[in-house]
Amino acid sequence: MKNVIPCLFTSGNLSFGVLSMIMTLHGLYTWAGVCILLAMVCDACDGRSARALGVAGDFGKELDSLSDVVSFGAASAFLIYSYSLQSLGWIGAIPAIIYAALGGIRLARFNLNTGVIHGYFQGMPIPNGGCLIATYVISGAVLPAWLLAIFVVLLGYHLVSKVHNPDFKGASPDVLHKSALAIALVFGALVLAFVDWHLVITMPFLLYIVFGLVNTAMNVAAAR
Repeated sequence: MKNVIPCLFTSGNLSFGVLSMIMTLHGLYTWAGVCILLAMVCDACDGRSARALGVAGDFGKELDSLSDVVSFGAASAFLIYSYSLQSLGWIGAIPAIIYAALGGIRLARFNLNTGVIHGYFQGMPIPNGGCLIATYVISGAVLPAWLLAIFVVLLGYHLVSKVHNPDFKGASPDVLHKSALAIALVFGALVLAFVDWHLVITMPFLLYIVFGLVNTAMNVAAAR
């Protein structure tokens, strides 16, 4: 019976992903973004509840990844395509497809490496990418579609990159540099000052990416 509780959270993740696509289909972009954020909440609760109840296992891990690829892969790609990229015509579909496909690859690699990689995420966790897209839409900011197309492709590549991103669970083998955090914060301030201050809602997810990139570069440089 205890197995049901984590599965309910995971099913909630999947359900909000599907609901997000329905909202996007009807042009309710803000609500579609909110559904992706709610999917993130469910995603954060399923693993924690499974470990707390002592019922964590392979079934839950696979179900979680299947739900993630819907909510943070397909739903997020559909949202950014409908919100902005479709103005580029058929070309606008390519970045969205690339992002969703690489999201699936990222999750498959993650499942295979759970017993090998500890203390960090290799590549960007897909919920971060989905929530970055969702908060961008919720912010109401309107950046050029061609720029977003490039960004979405880079975001997809970051999913399968070898960049180390913190998992906030402690015991990381990587040095977490305070200077990397400072650089990320300065970058965020510049974005808000010179691009669009409405993007403040995206900052937790954008700065996570910047910090991971800078911190990894610093660790690689220190190892040489």
